[in-house]
Amino acid sequence: MGDDAGAVRSAVLSLHRATGLPMVFGGALNGRDRLRITELVGNTTDSLSGLVVRQGNGLGGKAMATGRPGWVSDYPRAATISHDYDRPVGREGLLSIVAVPIVVRRQVRGVLYGALREPLSLADRVVTAAVQAARDLEQDLAVRDRADEAMVRYGGHAAPPGPGTEASATAAARWEEVRAVHAELRDLAERVRDPATRDRLREASLRLAAAGRLAPPAASGDPAPRRGRCCRRASWTSCRTSRSAAPTPRPPSGSACSRRR
Repeated sequence: MGDDAGAVRSAVLSLHRATGLPMVFGGALNGRDRLRITELVGNTTDSLSGLVVRQGNGLGGKAMATGRPGWVSDYPRAATISHDYDRPVGREGLLSIVAVPIVVRRQVRGVLYGALREPLSLADRVVTAAVQAARDLEQDLAVRDRADEAMVRYGGHAAPPGPGTEASATAAARWEEVRAVHAELRDLAERVRDPATRDRLREASLRLAAAGRLAPPAASGDPAPRRGRCCRRASWTSCRTSRSAAPTPRPPSGSACSRRR
């Protein structure tokens, strides 16, 4: 419903601001079992622009199929995914990638990606931020869907004039107001620097969205990757791991990483 690609664009920009990852990208579903990557920040080529990812193929396709976040720390050598898209990914030089599906009412609507051009394991906070960006987008889409449905159900073209027409129009207008207020709260939360105030705005937006949201399946997966000795090399990387990381989100923490030897 509506412009999912535009909503993905906002989420991509938000995730890029929150993590500072070298590249963040994403796309909305373009058909029942495929998505088209249309939103990119930090790209150096056009190899991924317009790329169609089919369900089950590659990292993003696997996220679509399972409905769960996943990541790899060395894309060309990852044994947990298929390698249908090695060429465009390789042209962009991406190695460490996280992919998070956008799930609304148990249907995948798109995928968000964050990536490094080094074979490093992404920090917990980066994985958590990617998951949070997807969850926020899911809330936005759910509220928008409910508003759109109300407009269709109660709009002037949906029912002939009669005793209930005025009430129907009022209900549609109220849903449109809910949608507008929710969008404003989300925008304010992104702009506020004070963590406590930002959290309160996020909570208010979640409460507002609750009427229009069915909770997506909880992300789960294999055990977290083994950790090595840590250092403070970069805020978006984590401890040394094997060539590919297991596709399961981890609790937030402030760990940093070391380059794999």
